[in-house]
Amino acid sequence: MNFKKIRLFTAILIIAAQVLSYNFISSAQLQVGDVNGDNNVDSIDFALMKSFILKIINTLPAEDSLLAGDLDGDGSINSIDCALMKQYLLGMIKVFPKTQSPAPTPTNTPLPEYSEPYPGWDKIRSGYATYTGSGYVGGIALLDPIPEDMEIVAVNKPDFNCYGVQAALAGAYLEVTGPKGTTVVYVTDCYTEAPEGALDLCGISCDKIGDTNVPGGKIDVTWRIIPAPITGNFIYRILPASSKWWFAIQVRNHKYPVMKMEYFKDGEWVDIPKDRCNYFVINNLDTSNLKIRITDIRGKVVTDIIDPIPDNLMNGCFIQGNVQFPD
Repeated sequence: MNFKKIRLFTAILIIAAQVLSYNFISSAQLQVGDVNGDNNVDSIDFALMKSFILKIINTLPAEDSLLAGDLDGDGSINSIDCALMKQYLLGMIKVFPKTQSPAPTPTNTPLPEYSEPYPGWDKIRSGYATYTGSGYVGGIALLDPIPEDMEIVAVNKPDFNCYGVQAALAGAYLEVTGPKGTTVVYVTDCYTEAPEGALDLCGISCDKIGDTNVPGGKIDVTWRIIPAPITGNFIYRILPASSKWWFAIQVRNHKYPVMKMEYFKDGEWVDIPKDRCNYFVINNLDTSNLKIRITDIRGKVVTDIIDPIPDNLMNGCFIQGNVQFPD
């Protein structure tokens, strides 16, 4: 038996011993990269991961193998994760793209902080509605992709940018009432040329509330902001080409209109300006440990912590949030 075979046999014995110890490994101290659960990230973890990818072994010893072995956060364990492990052990990188120590997700929405509600946010507004076939792709709120059967609306510019906040009503839900009935619509675009109170509705919604065949094609309507008929926590959309030097983040799946976002820096909350396309945009932001605070139109505030975000995110990404506005 030559030296190479001895080394291979020894490595297999080590791997087998690690796999057999599976039932004695606790996930309480589990960290990303620690695929054998011994509270260290070392060459044994690399050997196990490589053996798993080469199908020499069928499972990794860690109780939550995906949490431990998915180093780039793409939802799978593959050769990229193995390469990242090698770079980490050689000192070429200091941390993995996915958070090194996963934080627990809150089981309940944290008690919110409060600021002053925006005056009259819940009032009933009045105006007219017209028909539009656009807004499903390329609306100014940049909420693509939007299902083709979803009821959507473009809101006049004064209301869309209400209270001096750009894209204030982007992603909001409105209850609209016309001569024939009432429906609920999702704000995806701005009705730029229309006066305050006016809406540009999709065909499904127009048919429910009135008849656009009347002279001028306008339906008299009233409408108001309502809680979004959604479940779950926020979803964050990171704009393609974002990096720590120029960073753009959007909030989706929110119960009420998002008016403000801040990030925590040096013991203080710093405002992130919202742009006309429904993104909060800022330069020179540390994205390795991003703590943010978000305020809705009712003045209710929630705080979230976002996992580290890789630099030069050319394709953008969606990130699951941990909080939601309270009812």
